Amino acid sequence: MNATMSHGEGWHFCRLGLQLERADKTSRILDVKYFILLPTPADVGTPIDDIQWAAVLRSASAFEMYRKRHGRILPEKVVDFLLLDREFPRAIHYCLIKSEESLHLISGTPLGTFRNTAEQRLGQLRSDVAFAQVGDIITSGLHEFLDGFQTRLNLAGGAIFETFFAIRPLAEGARFK
Repeated sequence: MNATMSHGEGWHFCRLGLQLERADKTSRILDVKYFILLPTPADVGTPIDDIQWAAVLRSASAFEMYRKRHGRILPEKVVDFLLLDREFPRAIHYCLIKSEESLHLISGTPLGTFRNTAEQRLGQLRSDVAFAQVGDIITSGLHEFLDGFQTRLNLAGGAIFETFFAIRPLAEGARFK
């Protein structure tokens, strides 16, 4: 798509959808690891825990880049990398940045402002992730953070639908020509 499609409105809608879906899937991968995969708290920090975190990185196509940047697999660094990194294309924050860029290029609204609910919701979500700290997220609960993120991402997606795709009834008295 990047190499064969003009980077106009259609391309930005495709990129917007792709990035929102990627952010959603990365959040679900992290949530599953945190909430389901680890059999017992006693396994934290053991080789089985390392293997599972490596599997999480691999499932997000992030293992090689993570190892180049951070070396040893540490759960807090994995969460930080997949959630808050601004440069890695599979990281949630990166996806939100690119989504917001495309949304604003579609609407013509300058970044940092909003003219519709879609821009407002996505901008608030991106901003909240931009200022989040991994230590605070883990302390207050990674599952709770990701659950709230997924809810807000769905609301942003719904607002995008309502703003650009929802069919609205014609005003009474309007005529077709």
